[in-house]
Amino acid sequence: MHFFCIADNASGLGFKLAGVETREVSAPSEALEALKVAVSSEGVGVILVTRKAASFMEAELDELLYSKSLPLILEIPSNGIETRIKSTGEVLKKAIGISI
Repeated sequence: MHFFCIADNASGLGFKLAGVETREVSAPSEALEALKVAVSSEGVGVILVTRKAASFMEAELDELLYSKSLPLILEIPSNGIETRIKSTGEVLKKAIGISI
C-alpha cells in the first residue's frame, strides 16, 4: 500500500519532495478528477487530502469515507491556513446524526 495526496497548490510541494504521488488542484473539477485517479489506482491505501482541496469535494469524500474501508482518507491542514480540529462529538453527529 502507498500514499496518494490531493493538495491545493500551496501545500503540494512538500508531499512531492517526500516522494508521495501528489495531484495539485485549484478547482472542484480538478479535485474530483484527482479523487477518481486516487481511488482507481492500484495499491493506494491512504489518500491524504488538504483542507482546501477537501472543500471542493466534501460530499464525495463523505460518501467514500462512510462506504468503504479502503482507501483510508485523511484530511490534513492546508499550508498557511489555520484550522480547528473537530471534536469527536462533531464527527459522530455528522456521521450518524446523534449529538452527545
